[in-house]
Amino acid sequence: MIFERLQRQTHQVNTSQFEVSYDRLTTRFNIVSGEKLLYSKLLLFWPFHKARFEFQTSQPNNKVQYYEVRIFWFIFWSAKLYSYSPVPLAVDPSSAKEAQLSSTIVVPELLEIRRRKSIGMLIYSSVMSAIRFVLHMAT
Repeated sequence: MIFERLQRQTHQVNTSQFEVSYDRLTTRFNIVSGEKLLYSKLLLFWPFHKARFEFQTSQPNNKVQYYEVRIFWFIFWSAKLYSYSPVPLAVDPSSAKEAQLSSTIVVPELLEIRRRKSIGMLIYSSVMSAIRFVLHMAT
């Protein structure tokens, strides 16, 4: 198993191509489209991250698309990309629920290799703990 400092994955969303990278030493998480940096964050010790950003497409109509990235890395790695339509803020609390319902998942997992490794490490540590427990009970 080779240690890779930078883990990268590319995703095609509509007509845009996003490159997602994660630096394992600095915990920097980046989303880049072309040469434009859309999102960059040091994850550090906080396992929950949620941020919104907008991206202007290079199509002839130059449409602005709104995205939300949600990262959870406590036990399992999970980084998802959502598309949402901005809803104007209102005083009515029911409209806040509509804003939550308007987001749709675009990319179910941004870094699949991180997810696989986190699941593999969880399975390995669970099996080793079970073996230790059984051997300890046998003595």
